[in-house]
Amino acid sequence: MKILLLLLLGFVWAMGLTLEQAIEIATKNHSSLKISTLDLQRAEEGIRRARAGILPQVSLSYSYTRLSDELARGSTPRNRHAYNLELEQAIFNKSVFESIQLAKEQRELQELIKEDTLREVHFQTKQLFYALLYKREVIKLLEENLKYWEENFRQTEGRFKAGTVPKVEFLRSKAQLENAKAQLENARADYAKSLEDFRVFLKIEHQIQPEGSLGMLDFQTVDIETLLKNNSTLKVAKKNLELLRKQLEVQKAQYYPVLNFFVNYQGSTQRIGGQQEMVDGYTFGARLTYKIFDGFAREATISQINIDMLKQAENLRDVEYRVRAEFHKLLEDIKSLRAQISALEASLEASRESLNLSKERYRYGVATQLEVLDAVNNYNSLLQNYYLLLFRHSSAIARLERLVK
Repeated sequence: MKILLLLLLGFVWAMGLTLEQAIEIATKNHSSLKISTLDLQRAEEGIRRARAGILPQVSLSYSYTRLSDELARGSTPRNRHAYNLELEQAIFNKSVFESIQLAKEQRELQELIKEDTLREVHFQTKQLFYALLYKREVIKLLEENLKYWEENFRQTEGRFKAGTVPKVEFLRSKAQLENAKAQLENARADYAKSLEDFRVFLKIEHQIQPEGSLGMLDFQTVDIETLLKNNSTLKVAKKNLELLRKQLEVQKAQYYPVLNFFVNYQGSTQRIGGQQEMVDGYTFGARLTYKIFDGFAREATISQINIDMLKQAENLRDVEYRVRAEFHKLLEDIKSLRAQISALEASLEASRESLNLSKERYRYGVATQLEVLDAVNNYNSLLQNYYLLLFRHSSAIARLERLVK
């Protein structure tokens, strides 16, 4: 009963996985997306921290001091207690206001980084999934091919034993059979390793099998304006430049004065008329602070940010050129692949007819087994190239979607 249950569980956990399900799992489990989510939460906390500068600041302090007889004279008590309760409120502090805006810009940057990461994860998921579908089709072709080589070896072996073919023909057919077996085992191992890599990418423990098959995906023409508007990598680069501009504003805000309002309630132990008493009271007022000279620290920081802005502007320019180039190359690749696929479909149709004719000729004893094998090899080779082109076309479409959507 336990063995049956384990077999059933194994069957359940090896059920097929569609592309949509794989994308959903990757979105949930991939580490880069989890890290982006945490960075976004950290940016949210950064806004809260920046806003603390415009909220009231309350502090409480208490001290106890015991004096020796030599010091405790006159109105000075031997045991001195003192406390201070202070409230301070910023009235005007441009640095704080600019810091809040900077924190908001940082949050927006993290949102864009998360979007860019999400698109990259979706693209990688599609590419790995399409590769598995292609490798599975290759295995099917090699399994079919192996059947013909096994039949060829069986017939050649029979003729060799009957003395109608030389030993070299028998050894050649055996070598061809072993080569077909080796190709199949290599394809199976490659598929198993790719499947394991896909499970690691998705971070799932159970066995999976991709569902579906390779086909010609729909392709909609897009323009360069759509690319420049929607590309998430460009958005991140632009936001980084905006963030540096805001950092510059924060540093320039230090040239403005700071105005704070404060209220103090304090008390201390004093000796009055020979008795120790607690004397307390409050004070309030406003404090205006202006930093006149800080050793050129502000100027140096502003110069550094200006340099960083120039570097980021150049980086943005490079990113835009790279994205444009990749976009145009992808369009050319897709156009070329669609033409190749169309031509190969015509070749497949002709090869299929040739294979059927060879089988008929062999059935009536007109053609040899070797002629059939050549027709099979030609057809399977064309079919394997066809699946390879479909895989490359699907990957190119997925990359284009990553760029423009």
